[in-house]
Amino acid sequence: MARTTVFISSVNEDGLKPLRRAAFRELVSLGHDPLMWEENLGPWPAHIDSIKKCLEAVEACDIYLLFLGSKSGTYNAPSGITVTHMEFIKAHEQGKLILVFADTEIKSVFFTIIKPLIDQFIDQYINDEERFPSPLHIMDFLSANHTIPSNVEPYVWYFLYDMTLRKIYIDDLSLGVPIDWKAYFSDLLRRGSLLLPLEQSIEQTSIRLEQFDEAVDLLYQLIPQLEITGLQQSEEFLEIIKSRMAGGRIEHSYGSYVAETVGFYGDCCAATLYRQEDDYLRLVAKVGSAAGAACYKLDDHSSYNVLTYHMGDQEEQVFFKASKNMFYYCIRTGNLVLTLHFPADPDWDYKKFIHYKEAANDAIISKNPLMIEFIKLILGGMQS
Repeated sequence: MARTTVFISSVNEDGLKPLRRAAFRELVSLGHDPLMWEENLGPWPAHIDSIKKCLEAVEACDIYLLFLGSKSGTYNAPSGITVTHMEFIKAHEQGKLILVFADTEIKSVFFTIIKPLIDQFIDQYINDEERFPSPLHIMDFLSANHTIPSNVEPYVWYFLYDMTLRKIYIDDLSLGVPIDWKAYFSDLLRRGSLLLPLEQSIEQTSIRLEQFDEAVDLLYQLIPQLEITGLQQSEEFLEIIKSRMAGGRIEHSYGSYVAETVGFYGDCCAATLYRQEDDYLRLVAKVGSAAGAACYKLDDHSSYNVLTYHMGDQEEQVFFKASKNMFYYCIRTGNLVLTLHFPADPDWDYKKFIHYKEAANDAIISKNPLMIEFIKLILGGMQS
């Protein structure tokens, strides 16, 4: 049987220490490689970034084993989450096998009382603020509710809530009751439930990068000197653009330490081009599944094209429509507004978009930045 690396994590809580040590000893006896802070992982010298080293260890492991009690651990303000939460997100992002054991009583209170309260608070917050509440907002709300057990730190509830959003199973943990780790790990590893991560490496030579940069710089200088009289075939122009716009992943960053994939969007499936004429945006062309109207009044703020037009020249924005499960990437250049349609994966809804709006914007806008800038240059040259 291959040796397996297991990262054992929990906050520094007295009731969890014996459980961690028992799991560590049993894994060693089974011939595997457990990693635990107080045994063989840390602490590191003062000049070493301990958070970074911990996350590197998580990335190198095969299984992430987490014990969760009433304490939340060290909160990292720049990231907006705790260090243990960072580890969990890194393990989830890397596709590790995640095993979570939470105190039985805490787990029961969470699912019966806390989770419904958080769901209600988030819905109301989105309705009032048009954005997803931060962990601090959720913890402040929980702290102000005197019906919630005070012996559990508020962040623990938020952490459990985040696990449910990721559909992570939470096993029962009774403090003071030993777990038969030998039977548990033997069965787990024997069944081969582990998928070892595959390392991916991308190498690009510096010479080719330099040549590419020089070519792009030349295009940026030449195109503004050209006189573009118009489009010979507007639909064909949009079709070419549509066919080049690929989908991708949407990542949410937690400060400088860790980022995770929160969703995906598909290849561009439609495109529209509108031109401003008097008090209207009038359709120039559309391709794909686009169902844009022939024109929109400039005071019609239900139109994403109009909203983008009013943002100003050289502006862009990503919108989301839940009824069509679609992202709309709108670009204004002069008196033209180009909209590209990207289908969202089935997990997206309006609440999720509000939560990760900035990440969605960054992902779609930065997916093909050079092509987008090139398209802007061409459209900009057509202004009269």
